[in-house]
Order: sequence, then structure tokens, then C-alpha cells
Amino acid sequence: MWLFSDVSQSLMAVGLLMAVIDVLVFGFATFFLTLIGLAMLVSGALIYFGIISDSTATVLISVAILTAIFSLLLWKPLKQLQSQSEHKKVTSDLDGYQFTLEQDIDNGVVGKHHYSGIDWKVESDQPISKGTKVEVLEFKVGVLLVKAC
Repeated sequence: MWLFSDVSQSLMAVGLLMAVIDVLVFGFATFFLTLIGLAMLVSGALIYFGIISDSTATVLISVAILTAIFSLLLWKPLKQLQSQSEHKKVTSDLDGYQFTLEQDIDNGVVGKHHYSGIDWKVESDQPISKGTKVEVLEFKVGVLLVKAC
């Protein structure tokens, strides 16, 4: 029934495997495998040191109780760890792209530029006249924010 001849070894091996699968395969998207795996590791250690018996009922109760305890203790820290992300500016071949304006643009007046099969709207915070060479500072969906070179 058990993977190894010893129940404690089996629990620790399966618990470690569950935690590794949660982190590597699912990208830590769910904590349940990690929490259950941690409970299985601790239950295996408790059995190994003779603190609890290795009967099936005792193992199931131990894993359930330890999973609940770890969930209560670790849910907020793990959730914060999961939600931390770096907000990086997306870079592309449009960053620093330079071209010559075909229309005058101003704070409220939008120009157009055809690039890579797309007609982009061209905007600027300052007035720029037609024929001026401009550089792309930032881009959004269908919009290029430019400045004069």
C-alpha cells in the first residue's frame, strides 16, 4: 500500500513531491498542494520520531489537522508572496523608433503614421509641426506618444 516500507518515509516523499509539483508545475498558483504536502511532511516526521502512530486513521487525521493549521498560519503570507509582481515597462521595436511627421500634432490634435501594416494615432504633449523628425517615447494600443528629436 505504501510507496516505501516505512509509512513515515512514504508520507514525507509524497508530501515533498506535492509541494514540488505545486511550485514547479502549477507555478504556485494554488497553495493547496503545498499546504497538504507540508502537512504530510510534518506527519511523516511525527511518525518517524514516534510521537503519533502509523495507523491509517491517525495519519489521515494528522494530515487534515495540520493542513488546517498551516492554512490558517500561512495563507496570508503565501498570498502576499504570490501577489508580489514587478511592474516593468514593456519594450519593443517601437521604443526609440524615429519617423517624420506627416501632419501637425498638438495636445488635442492627433496625427497618423503608418507602420508595420498598422495606422497608428500619433500624440504629443507639446505642439509639433509637420515635417519634424520625432521619436516614440511610449505606445499603447494603436497610439504612439512621441517627442521631437
